[in-house]
Amino acid sequence: MGARITPKPEATGRHPFRLVHQMLVLDAFLEAPLDQRRYEAITCGFIDDVLSALGMEALGEVGIYLANDPRAPGWSFIQPITTSHLSGHYFDKPGLHPHLRLDAYRCDSVRQRRLSALSHKHFRLGNWHATFIDREIDQPDRRRVLDLAGAGSETQVERTLASTPETKREVFYARR
Repeated sequence: MGARITPKPEATGRHPFRLVHQMLVLDAFLEAPLDQRRYEAITCGFIDDVLSALGMEALGEVGIYLANDPRAPGWSFIQPITTSHLSGHYFDKPGLHPHLRLDAYRCDSVRQRRLSALSHKHFRLGNWHATFIDREIDQPDRRRVLDLAGAGSETQVERTLASTPETKREVFYARR
């Protein structure tokens, strides 16, 4: 099966283009199971809010795929955007907390606090843990990895796991 290319002719380029390369990987328990009959409305509402709030432009329609394992029902989704993607997976293993796994990657700011607030609005986050990655190559002094944790829409813990020290930056540029 060949790849289908879906151009987005109405893309406006109205947001300034910056090569920032940020990623947020969010793993969350949810307050309660989601109504799986509403999977499409829940997912599309979330995607629409994120695209609008973060100034992202969709490259095509969101893909939503129902899980086929009855031991952990749920669904996965992916939304290609101009500078990368949003993807996620909701699953609800009966008797355990329902889960959300979300990846947001773009060549601009991910705005992790806004993204976690929107995730809470649509999925009702309980306790969550995330990794934020700033993958600068043009400005290596900005490279960093953060460990984040919170509940609901609030970030309660933010600590640096790694950042590029000055000596590493000097070696990196000396080898270019």
